[in-house]
Amino acid sequence: MKIDRRGFLKAVGCACATYPFLSYPSVGIAASSAVWKEASHYEKLPNGKIHCLLCPNSCVRGKGERSKCRVREAKNGKYYSLVYGAPCVIAPDPVEKCPLFHFELEGNALSIATAGCNLSCQYCQNWQFSQKPVEETKNFELSPKKVIEKAKEYLLHGISFFYTEPTIYFEYMKDIAVEAKKTGMPTIMVTAGYINPTPLKELFHLMDAFVVGLKGFSDGYYEKIVGGTLQPVLKALVEIKEASKHLEVVTLLVPTCNDGMQDIQAQIDWLVKNLGVDVPLHFTRFNPQFKLKGLPPTPVPILREARKRAMDAGIKYVYTGNIPADEGNHTFCPTCKKVIIERLGFQILRFDLKKGACPYCGTKIAGRWK
Repeated sequence: MKIDRRGFLKAVGCACATYPFLSYPSVGIAASSAVWKEASHYEKLPNGKIHCLLCPNSCVRGKGERSKCRVREAKNGKYYSLVYGAPCVIAPDPVEKCPLFHFELEGNALSIATAGCNLSCQYCQNWQFSQKPVEETKNFELSPKKVIEKAKEYLLHGISFFYTEPTIYFEYMKDIAVEAKKTGMPTIMVTAGYINPTPLKELFHLMDAFVVGLKGFSDGYYEKIVGGTLQPVLKALVEIKEASKHLEVVTLLVPTCNDGMQDIQAQIDWLVKNLGVDVPLHFTRFNPQFKLKGLPPTPVPILREARKRAMDAGIKYVYTGNIPADEGNHTFCPTCKKVIIERLGFQILRFDLKKGACPYCGTKIAGRWK
């Protein structure tokens, strides 16, 4: 369905009415037919099948067969994306929701997502979109140019590829980012980092910031709960850091699954060694979702202990998410220890930075500030 002003307002109104990290946007627009766009990053095999090179899933598919992410299909000797120009989520969001705490915009960003995901997290809060094919979601017809036009029309100041995994709509994301660059609009990729090196490097000149979900720190957890493997994510993190892109890392701590202090400490040590101490780290509270509704929310003391260990290891900016009014919401100067950005959830209550520095002692604060 093509989207007019009334439809757009209805979509973003529904999206904004939900609770961050506790629910998902609900877009009540009739389903549209997606454009079949030839995919990038694949090769034809001698047996006539297609080998996808976009992510570590490395899907091999014959005619009419879908990828693991549900939105790429082999047809007539070629490989196609089925979600180009067909987002199922459109929402104005503060970048803090990503979560992105060290990347300042003048206002909200336009979040956009399509159906599908190349992972299968058992706790996914957006499973109605991520774990569905495009035929089972309600979608818009929205070209890359129209995405930017809508963002500008509604006074939004950036584009965030969010809610589902952007890797799986790689072609659409790239073309939107190209249009955004023409207008100077910042772009943000919120990703699980489950992407191969070559396509990831193609994004470095198009993305201004990356939020990477490091979902745990063991292969067993990734295989059992996430449906992937750990090493490709670690490699992606290093490559993003080496490309000097703005990066923040978020880990959802799931009770009895990845919240053991031994694994948390191993993750912290790896981050310090490989990414340094200036990359912001977010430990987020799990709330029962999808296939893990039988688990309790993450105990608050575990999140606070994880934050303390990360700070003790030297990481300068460590946050706790989904704990309203916790001190882990705020940004502290790593030198004088004073609060310099005060938040309540995703709302900024006080912003004291002066030209990207602490107003009390002058320490430069890592990030992208206006």
